[in-house]
Amino acid sequence: MFMSSVVMVALVAAPASAPAESRMWKVTGTDVTFVQSPRDLRGLRGNKEVFGLQSRKAAFLADFEAEPGTDVSDWDGSQSINILSVVGPWVSYEQSGSGYTGGAHPYAYTNYVTQDVTKGKDGFSLLDVFAEKDVLQALKADGFVRKHVDDEEAFKNATTVESLLEGLGPGEDCVGFEYGLDSVKRSVAFHHVEGDKVAVRIAFGYAGEMCRGNKFVVGVLLPIPKALRPALDRAAKREEGFLMKDAKAVKAPSAQFTWEPPKPKTP
Repeated sequence: MFMSSVVMVALVAAPASAPAESRMWKVTGTDVTFVQSPRDLRGLRGNKEVFGLQSRKAAFLADFEAEPGTDVSDWDGSQSINILSVVGPWVSYEQSGSGYTGGAHPYAYTNYVTQDVTKGKDGFSLLDVFAEKDVLQALKADGFVRKHVDDEEAFKNATTVESLLEGLGPGEDCVGFEYGLDSVKRSVAFHHVEGDKVAVRIAFGYAGEMCRGNKFVVGVLLPIPKALRPALDRAAKREEGFLMKDAKAVKAPSAQFTWEPPKPKTP
């Protein structure tokens, strides 16, 4: 676990040469340092970048590399990434994109992602941090979730998050609950602390292609595990990171990337 009650690290001032709105902090109990500026958020372990907002442009552009001879004149694409919260080594962000790279339809998506920068892609799971029974109970109590119950008996008897989601339907608003286990695990952000609970936002995707680009955010209150409390408290005080409710106040950075086909060469 990344929290430590022994090691105490205060907010580190940004270097004098950095922009006035930049800030830097070391995550207590780890070797991770974050550097936040108006346009970027970077996570560093020693001299290695383990998270970089602006660095994601290279991966975005790589998606548009086509086989030689492919007609890309009608291709296009855009992506936006907005940082939502930073708790310990966990960075949560909203990612959305749209475009066309051939085929019958364009594409569009919007989701949340939480990444543990000490573990890399898919290294974070909400169900590893919170007791599954607590997540299950919170989802069962949510009004939006209850509106999408297809089988009341199965919903009532569900003992895992996966079995709960299997009993939900898309409804008229086309919610992708059937694909939602990964959403519960990783498509989340930490909004605020409320007593001994933390408000978590979970973003579910869409169920059918005709609903592409939609997302549906469910808010749940979960009991805070003892080991997580120090990191959440530091984020709530903006000493190390910040919570979603304060993203605007701390001027959390965002990035926008676009791709357009190369212009035809002039004869």
